[in-house]
Amino acid sequence: MQKRARLFLFVLLAAFGAFIPASAQASVLVEQVSADYYFGEYVTLRGKVTTSQPITDVLVFLRSSGDANTLVERASLDADGFVHLRHAIQDGALRPFADVNFWFRFTLADGSTTDSPEFFFRYLDNRFPWQTNTEPNLRVHWYAGDATFGQDALDAARSAIERVGKLLPVTLNAPIDVFVYASSADLQTALEMGSQAWVAGHASPDLGVALVSIAPGSEQVLAIERQIPHELAHILTYRLAGERYSLLPVWLKEGIASVAELSPSPDYAVSLDLATQNGRLISFSTLCDSFPLDASSRFLAYAQSASFTRYIVDEYGISGLNRLVLAYADGLSCAQGVQQGLGLPLEQLERTWRANRLGENRLGLALQNLAGYFFVFAILLVLPIAPAFLVKKTPNEPSTPVK
Repeated sequence: MQKRARLFLFVLLAAFGAFIPASAQASVLVEQVSADYYFGEYVTLRGKVTTSQPITDVLVFLRSSGDANTLVERASLDADGFVHLRHAIQDGALRPFADVNFWFRFTLADGSTTDSPEFFFRYLDNRFPWQTNTEPNLRVHWYAGDATFGQDALDAARSAIERVGKLLPVTLNAPIDVFVYASSADLQTALEMGSQAWVAGHASPDLGVALVSIAPGSEQVLAIERQIPHELAHILTYRLAGERYSLLPVWLKEGIASVAELSPSPDYAVSLDLATQNGRLISFSTLCDSFPLDASSRFLAYAQSASFTRYIVDEYGISGLNRLVLAYADGLSCAQGVQQGLGLPLEQLERTWRANRLGENRLGLALQNLAGYFFVFAILLVLPIAPAFLVKKTPNEPSTPVK
């Protein structure tokens, strides 16, 4: 049964539980500040206001961590001196799992204004009865499944951090939270992603938050060992590249995340083999900014990125992979990053990967793809002269003398 959770924050900045706003002229005291919300529906903010002169207007400002936009709404002030705001999420979304800062702006009878200090609450998904397993700087939350399920998730998270630590020079020096949803529908609702059924996980690297969808059951271990490491790798790669993480090519970000998986999908090899045979491999130059939207091509893009990244590590070592990450974080383009980090063009690196890892015979494949054109060309060449070979001499026709 879903429970409506309440989150109350009491901020004490003065000796007896009140605070004085920053302005020296302001004569407004605020205490008993609280935030009460239900995820995806509303947020209610309250505070007890004491002032030496009448307040004519109250505005409330809300800004989520990592969000450049600030929501502004007008609050009410009742006769008992309580300021009150009920914000409907549909009127202005708050970033899920982020800290939300909020503050009040009071307009006084003399026309002056004063702002309160900032308060905050963490906007978590409180629709579910979460259970939590904790280690230093690592927390795993789940609401479906038993204690074994939760322990498996925590073990996979720990192993993933160790695995990524062998690829990238990162350590767990700041908290990470992993939220395990029981279905992709629950996860998609949390992120307002609509009906994209292929979305199984999501990471907010700057928040240190990973979301995965794993149903308890016979396949839970494989799913846990695939999804949790994948999303954690995004967070740890972000911690190496910093705020310029977004500059990394998508194929590299997803490639590192796929290599981190403890139980990679066996269908990756099948997808790569079929694409190689059919000449349908996707050029990495088109996988720099985004992956295809259709499920089949998107899966192939993940398979290619995993294989390509493993090839880079095998051929150029851990140092090569790190040079590549830092080159992109330095602002180089998709093509320039490979040239700077590994010393050759992206196209050449891709050709050697195709030949060495996929056994692609580019000449043979090209001839195979052109076979149909050769056939048509042959027909067009032969048809005009064919009648000359088909004309037969009649029995009574005299022979032409040779001169």
